[in-house]
Amino acid sequence: MNALRKRIKSDPASWIISCGGVLAVLCALILWAAKERPAAPGMIAAVLSAALFVIGCMRFVPEWMAFRKQKDAPALSDAEPKHMCLAIAALAFAVEALLFGLVTLALSVRYGNGFTFRGAIEFWRSLDSAHYLDITREWYLSEGDWGRVVQLVFLPGYPLAVYPFYRILGSDIAAGLLVSAVSFPLACCMLYRLLRLDYAHGTSFRAAVMLLLLPGGFFFIAPMSESLYLLLALSSLYCFRKKRFLLAGVLGAYCAFTRTVGLLLIAPMVLEWVRMFPERNGGRKRWLIGLVSLLLIPCGFLAYMWINRTVSGNALQFLTYQHDHWSQGLGWFFNTASYQTSYLLDSIREGSRETALGLWLPNLLWHFGTLALFIVTAKKLRPSYSAWYIAYFVIAIGTTWLLSGPRYLLAMPAIAMMLAAVTEKRWQKIVAAAVLVPLSALYLLAFVWRWQVW
Repeated sequence: MNALRKRIKSDPASWIISCGGVLAVLCALILWAAKERPAAPGMIAAVLSAALFVIGCMRFVPEWMAFRKQKDAPALSDAEPKHMCLAIAALAFAVEALLFGLVTLALSVRYGNGFTFRGAIEFWRSLDSAHYLDITREWYLSEGDWGRVVQLVFLPGYPLAVYPFYRILGSDIAAGLLVSAVSFPLACCMLYRLLRLDYAHGTSFRAAVMLLLLPGGFFFIAPMSESLYLLLALSSLYCFRKKRFLLAGVLGAYCAFTRTVGLLLIAPMVLEWVRMFPERNGGRKRWLIGLVSLLLIPCGFLAYMWINRTVSGNALQFLTYQHDHWSQGLGWFFNTASYQTSYLLDSIREGSRETALGLWLPNLLWHFGTLALFIVTAKKLRPSYSAWYIAYFVIAIGTTWLLSGPRYLLAMPAIAMMLAAVTEKRWQKIVAAAVLVPLSALYLLAFVWRWQVW
């Protein structure tokens, strides 16, 4: 008890913020339970989700409070192999080629004599890829086929990046695959360069490798926005850390023009920006330029809202389509854990192997797995990156009808950083590989067999 009192006395602000956060989550959980009245398994999952999140945040808050007052240490200059980024890009491209080859091989086994290479290429038009490629070819529609009209919910950053290559190649899917295939290796390089600002070569390189091993890596080569978003987000944050503020703002704005969660770049950048305030020798000027950079990021999303208004007459029409067509809205992340657990158990009882193993189980594994990683690494990771994960998790996982949890979390760079932080020893690397590689292979097969992988 005396030790606890000393800790509270030594850092009262952290305890006040932590207690306020715990109370807020507890009140939200109680109000949600009173309204939804979930069955026992769903309630247990919700409580566990909320508890893990709170524990992680309580470990994060003291680090955040101390982070504001700390000064950055000089960038680590430990031995780094020459042309490291080129090597990382080559490794990422090799993994992309391997994944593409494995998908093609699995499709040939699945369809036998009916397999064609063109069919294997067209297979990548599945998931949300078809929507992005439709927008690439024909832009948004204000009337006509309902399935095309509601594609207004997909942001235009990725289709606009694909469009020039579509005009050159004459194939929308080839152009989409090309943009993703180039964006992902570059994103791996930017992850390495960002981490090298604070961490040793080994840790930084390991984070890039962990990103390559994460289950669902095939999403990065699909003609969808994940790879481009990842590249833009990491590049923007790297430029901000290097005090190239205007470039950071432009990249961040296009990131928010590419995916809604691009707006959440503001979370880590605000922490970095506040930390820069005490600097002297022109520090205040840079601080003000940093503020301008932060204000540029929402401009990307405002441009998307302007497109909504131009196409439909309503700047917020995407919210209507999300709600009416996809039953999608903002909710609580622990509610997601609850209904996904209930649906998993229902699928098992009904013998729906495809839905249980392809959809609900991977969603829950990613949900609870990343929360567990957050708890373990909350005191190891740079607090701005932890804050990024917190904001991203709450928004991305808190949707009211979440099918793509693994895909959304895969594009959260802090998860690869967390895995790098907990795999410093050789046996930890072996365990991580022994877990991630089989899960990646199984998830890839579920994707090829179309087991409700979204």
